[in-house]
Amino acid sequence: MGWDLDRVPVSVVIPAFNEARRLPWSLPVLADVLRRFPGSELIVVDDGSTDDTSRIAGELLRDVPNSRVIRLPWNSGKGAAIRVGVAAAVGEAIVFMDADLASDISDLPLLLAALEHAEVALGSRRLGRTADRAAARRLGSWAFNQLTRSLVSLDLADTQCGFKAFRHAEAKVLFGLSQANGFGFDVEVLSLARSLGYRIAEIPVRWSEEPGGTFRVVRHTPAMLAELARARRHARRSLPGRPVAPSAWPNRGRDAAGPPKPATDPSPAGSPIARAGSPLPAVPTQVPALSQEAGPLRGV
Repeated sequence: MGWDLDRVPVSVVIPAFNEARRLPWSLPVLADVLRRFPGSELIVVDDGSTDDTSRIAGELLRDVPNSRVIRLPWNSGKGAAIRVGVAAAVGEAIVFMDADLASDISDLPLLLAALEHAEVALGSRRLGRTADRAAARRLGSWAFNQLTRSLVSLDLADTQCGFKAFRHAEAKVLFGLSQANGFGFDVEVLSLARSLGYRIAEIPVRWSEEPGGTFRVVRHTPAMLAELARARRHARRSLPGRPVAPSAWPNRGRDAAGPPKPATDPSPAGSPIARAGSPLPAVPTQVPALSQEAGPLRGV
């Protein structure tokens, strides 16, 4: 492959809303897998949960190196939570996945391998026959995908799978430009990536539908359609006239044994980031104002 997959520092962002029941089994599994990637970090973003998500995540990650919990003061949406997590991430590769681990975490090396030749790698449930989904959810996903193709011209098999990976620099650009807060944020980010000329790879992943998810068809579909329309307009007016040059992958100038360390920690006093493991400096990029207003993490 030309580079050592086991030495690529990766940041994994987990958006979590009322996930107190599922984190006790999913976070230890994820932390164990990430031990294969020296210097990697794990970021849980509590999206204004009303249960003990923050406290439980902090306790589970207390002894996990390079881990942290970020708590948002109110529920803002999956897109907003991931945007805050990406702004804080420092890995060469930045990955986000759902707290229920519906996507098989053992497929993580496949996503990272795809980043050698692409700036964005998508886990896809529609490629291959490895997704265990209810018929209604499968049909809804197909319908949304067809609408996405017609409105945003994204020729992708699965835009909504909650398992995606990005090169560091491209993730910062894409989520810095994105505005969608809800479940439709994926389409906006991928539309921006296409407009910027980034290469997008789709990788078949194993996926098993887990009960207790927060997505509700009746409640969230109208908002997703609205975000789909906004994504089309936003991608057209926010971009320069020519594609942005992609970054090198991986950056040979960085220490392969750990994530890049900025010279200073620009986090303001009273930062909302609660580090459950060993300290890790915040990346020198603007974090959305929402995360700056988050209160201190209680019970950690």
